[in-house]
Amino acid sequence: MARRSRIQWGPALWMTVVWILLWGQLTIGNIVGGILLSLAILLIFPLPRLAVDVTVRPWGLAILVSRFLSDMVLASVQVAWLTFRPGDPPRGMVVDLHLHGRNELLQTITAEMVALVPGTLVIDLESRSGRLTLHVLNITTRAEAERIRRAVLAQEERVLRAFDPDPQAVLDARPRRGKEPSSGGAA
Repeated sequence: MARRSRIQWGPALWMTVVWILLWGQLTIGNIVGGILLSLAILLIFPLPRLAVDVTVRPWGLAILVSRFLSDMVLASVQVAWLTFRPGDPPRGMVVDLHLHGRNELLQTITAEMVALVPGTLVIDLESRSGRLTLHVLNITTRAEAERIRRAVLAQEERVLRAFDPDPQAVLDARPRRGKEPSSGGAA
């Protein structure tokens, strides 16, 4: 029976690089110290094995990154305006939606990209059902909540087109507009 190594060398290398960067000098002592520390951490707190089933598509990734950056800039300006404008403080709303992909890594990437855009906060992601719950700043109507749902699903589509091995299968299987599962209550 072949024994699998308990050490995951990718994370060990990454932790060693971070250790060297934290010390700010590339010395033999920092390299050896980083290696020993990362190996000790990984032996004491082993990481779970992840089945990563992604295919990086350069064109889809370029579209994803460019749109994400433009969304961040626009949202930053909007949040800055809300902060400094006169009048009542902005109100927010909790928005539920269902992601269509079932790959947990891609769901997490979508949720993180949504959370990084100013004015949105991820409250919960239930990976089994694909239910994503957000708190969104400065929305008060169902129409605005629906606009946010469409924007998040468009972001998920860009993530799928950038990383999913078969994005078209996921996108073809999604419900058509108006046929999405109810967002009230647990899924």
